[in-house]
Amino acid sequence: MKTVLLAGAAMTLAAACAAMAANNAVISVPGVEIRADGSISAPGVEIGPSGEVSAPGVSIGKGKAAGGEGKGASSGATISVPGVSIEPGGNGDGDVVITADGGNINTAVSSQNLLVRGDHNTLNGAGPVLTLTVEGSHNKVELRDGVKRIVVSGDDNVIIYPNKDAKVEDHGKRNLFRKG
Repeated sequence: MKTVLLAGAAMTLAAACAAMAANNAVISVPGVEIRADGSISAPGVEIGPSGEVSAPGVSIGKGKAAGGEGKGASSGATISVPGVSIEPGGNGDGDVVITADGGNINTAVSSQNLLVRGDHNTLNGAGPVLTLTVEGSHNKVELRDGVKRIVVSGDDNVIIYPNKDAKVEDHGKRNLFRKG
């Protein structure tokens, strides 16, 4: 009798799975849905089938990680939270552009150009930076792993970097460059 019940349950489960696959059905548990197209929904979070992520106050656009040996990781995604936008762009492939006013930002790059736009930001960066460009005033940028070139157009910025051989271009006033 137990064998018959077990076989019947297995057949029912197999039929249900086949029906779900055939009908492009949604799998759900309380509070979470995983859809046949790959999208996921949970309280306050939606992940689209192409990788877009949205939550209250946060939006991460469609993008994919790339990179390889000797190259930094790059993304086609734009990330936005109130007051801060991080997006690809700038002067070359793989550049990172951060636009904010009053932001407190931690970021990581890998042999990429980093462009910071805005005022009154605090940015801590990990990974080697090819060119750091700061367009704005009253920013504090600290790079932990070195930079080849620093370009600042703005006033009263503090740039802290570890290496002595960085080329500095100061197009503003009262900017402080410290080797830390």
